[in-house]
Amino acid sequence: MKVWFYICGWLVSALTALGNGFIVVFVAKTRCLHSQSNWFVLSLAVADFGVGVIIFPFSYASLRYPTAGTTFSKWIYITAYWFLVHSSVANLCILTWDRYTAIVHPLRYITSIIMRRAGKIILFAWLIPLLISLFLFLGMFTGSSPTVSKVLRLTGVSGFDILCSSLLVYAVVRILVVARSQSLQNSAMESLRKELHTRALFTTPFRPIRHKHSSARFIIAIVVLFLACNVVKNYLILRIMFVSDVSENVALVVTVLLVANSAANPLVYACLKRDIKRELRRLICRRGNIETTV
Repeated sequence: MKVWFYICGWLVSALTALGNGFIVVFVAKTRCLHSQSNWFVLSLAVADFGVGVIIFPFSYASLRYPTAGTTFSKWIYITAYWFLVHSSVANLCILTWDRYTAIVHPLRYITSIIMRRAGKIILFAWLIPLLISLFLFLGMFTGSSPTVSKVLRLTGVSGFDILCSSLLVYAVVRILVVARSQSLQNSAMESLRKELHTRALFTTPFRPIRHKHSSARFIIAIVVLFLACNVVKNYLILRIMFVSDVSENVALVVTVLLVANSAANPLVYACLKRDIKRELRRLICRRGNIETTV
C-alpha cells in the first residue's frame, strides 16, 4: 500500500510542478494576460509550483530515511513546508477577494482598480505565511516540549486554515447568490427582448444574448477543490497531533492531498478562466498552423 502512495505522490508532484510552471511562464510571456487578476493567478501558480517541487520529495525523504539529517535541518524543512502551503492558501484568498469584488461590487471594483497595487497585495500574501512559519520555527527552536509543538501547530497551522476557509466560504456563498440573481435578471431581460421582437414582427430571427459567468465558475471551482482537500487534510493533521498510534500512511495521505489540490488549479485555469483559455487556444492553433505549413 505504501508503494502506491509513493507512486501517486511522485506522479502528482510532477503534474503539479509541470502544470503550474507552464502557467507561470505562459502568463508572464503573454502580454495580453498582464491584468491584475492574472498577476494573482501567477502568484498562486508560483506558490503551487513550490508545493509540487518541495512538499512531497522532502516528505518522501524524511519518511524513507528518518534517521538522516539533523534536528535543525528537520525544523528547516517543517518551516519551508508550512510556508509553501500557507502561501498557496493566502494567494488563493487574494485571488478570491479580487474576483469577489469584481462580481459582488463591480462598480467599486472598476473605480478602485486604478488605485490598487497588485504587487503590494501579493507581497502581503507572501509575508503573512513567512511570519507564521518563522513563528513555528522559533517555537520549535526555543522549546522541545510536545505540548508546545501541539499549541504552535494548532494556532499557526489549523487556526490559519480555519480563518482562510471561513473567508473563502463566505466569499463563494456571496458570489453564488449574486451570480444567481444576475442570471434571473438576464433571463427576465431576454424574455422581454423576445416578446418585443415578436410584437415588432421582425423578419430576422431572434438571437438571444449569451451571458458568460466564467469568472464566477472559475473561482468557485478553485475554492471548492481547496475546501474539499482542506477538510480532510485538517482532520488528518488533528489526528496526527492528538492520536499517538497514527500510521505513516496518514501522513502520506495529508501530503498527497496538499499537492493534489495544487495540481488541479492549472486545469481550472485552462478550462474555466476565459482569457487564459482563449490564449491557450490561440497558441494551439498557431502551433497547428506552423506544423501544417511545414
